[in-house]
Amino acid sequence: MIYKVMLIDDDVPMLKLLQQMIDWEQLQLKVVAATYSSVKAVHLFQQTVPDIVITDIGLPQKNGIELAEQFRQLKPDVRVIFLTCHEDFNYARQALKLQADDYLIKDQLTEEQLQQSLHKSLRLLKKQSSSVSVQPSSYNQQLLKQGLLQSVLDRTNVDEILKYAAGIGVRWNCPWYMLSLVHVQYASYDEHYSQQSLSLICYAIYNIAEELARKFEGITPFLQQQHLVIVYNYHDNLADNTVLHFNSYLQQLKERVAQYMKLQLVSVTVSDKLQLKQMGTCYHSLLRHKYEFYVGESMQIADRQQAIGSTWLQLPAGELDNYKVELKQALAIHDIDGIQRIIGSMKQHFQARMIEPASFMHELQVCLRELTIAASVRLDEAIFNYMEQSRTLVDVLALAERTLTAMAMPNDKQGKQGRGTLASSYEPKLQQIQHYIEQNLADSITSIDIARYLYLNPSYFSRYFKRMTGSNFTDYVHQYKMNIASQMLKTSGHTLEQIALTLGYSDRTYFSKVFKKYMGVTPSEYKNECS
Repeated sequence: MIYKVMLIDDDVPMLKLLQQMIDWEQLQLKVVAATYSSVKAVHLFQQTVPDIVITDIGLPQKNGIELAEQFRQLKPDVRVIFLTCHEDFNYARQALKLQADDYLIKDQLTEEQLQQSLHKSLRLLKKQSSSVSVQPSSYNQQLLKQGLLQSVLDRTNVDEILKYAAGIGVRWNCPWYMLSLVHVQYASYDEHYSQQSLSLICYAIYNIAEELARKFEGITPFLQQQHLVIVYNYHDNLADNTVLHFNSYLQQLKERVAQYMKLQLVSVTVSDKLQLKQMGTCYHSLLRHKYEFYVGESMQIADRQQAIGSTWLQLPAGELDNYKVELKQALAIHDIDGIQRIIGSMKQHFQARMIEPASFMHELQVCLRELTIAASVRLDEAIFNYMEQSRTLVDVLALAERTLTAMAMPNDKQGKQGRGTLASSYEPKLQQIQHYIEQNLADSITSIDIARYLYLNPSYFSRYFKRMTGSNFTDYVHQYKMNIASQMLKTSGHTLEQIALTLGYSDRTYFSKVFKKYMGVTPSEYKNECS
């Protein structure tokens, strides 16, 4: 049997590369459609009905995740393989369980990797066709859960909600509920991921939450746009500490996401005894008012009446004017310490004033835009999007401080001002990167480390570095270190173990393997040739 494959990537050369990389017929596969357009992809999918889809994640108009969702509505058993250009995506790779068969990094893609992924998809396709199941797929289950959450938020009839829930395997048999909203802390997100990956990363966090919920009775996580909604259904039993149970789940979720994805989460929880019919009103109030804004990454509301109205003060006119003047002066003299001091002062001031969050964030964004105009710098709009979605003062000011710090870099590090985003206007010279490598030879350096050092977005740095050198950063560092190793083998009396440790390789065998890959011979053979 021949299985049909569809390829989607807005990079046309990549499309051609995929088509030419392997012998598709030998794997009993046929490429029936290939397109660079996510809009055309939907029409082609309906026409060809492929068994396997290989799609880039970062597509314009409709990203790969959204396409996969639509394809599975049309054909629930379709297999999906994602492509990504983000090297930093390795952080999340092990945690992602998005019902995709694999996640391949374009810059590192080999014929062998592609074949292995396709073999996995074929194996799963054959397994699907040889077994009959009346259970909905995990993906369909997720769609059904979305319908359940929407019914709760729309305050549908309680009996209908419970009937629907039981029908999809969600057992809400207890009378009381707790509710928590969980958001990403965007200052941590901006360090590791691009804005294009946000939907994917939120989906990954949801999968971690769902897996963890299996160990906690009564807890059901939902994914709602770019945040999680966690529902806890429970009996009011004096023998059980229900609040502790729910908090334990939330804490473990934060720890796992920090471990696997290098992200911090922010939660606001109503631990009062909620009825199902009250959940929708409570949710909308929590989402709109940002009660946790001045509290921090974890807020608990014991009385649901607190989640009904707002107690914020309105922002007085001109409240940010003095700070704006001070920041403008600090930027003019590249005073990074001064910027950090001013941001710290703003934090203390507004923490005490309890200004309504939306008005504060609007004025802060206006302030930042005015400062960038004065400095002839154009900011990446992603920063403003992150600020808009941020749930805490600490997060918003951390984003502002990072942005202003980058703006305060001396002109010789910013390059030509006013062209593109702030990130893309600062293009470091290779000597700066080499200097950093030399200063950290004994460490295992990643592209994220150097991006932080240069105050650049990691995704931008990876693209910039590839454009500048023709190789990815990992290969460059290995090659750079192996050149040093070759000189040390020729001129020093150090042992192989000593050289390996000096260059950040704790394992001699791995060091020898890397040396042979980049120098063509083993360290011993190289030393013998030199002598």
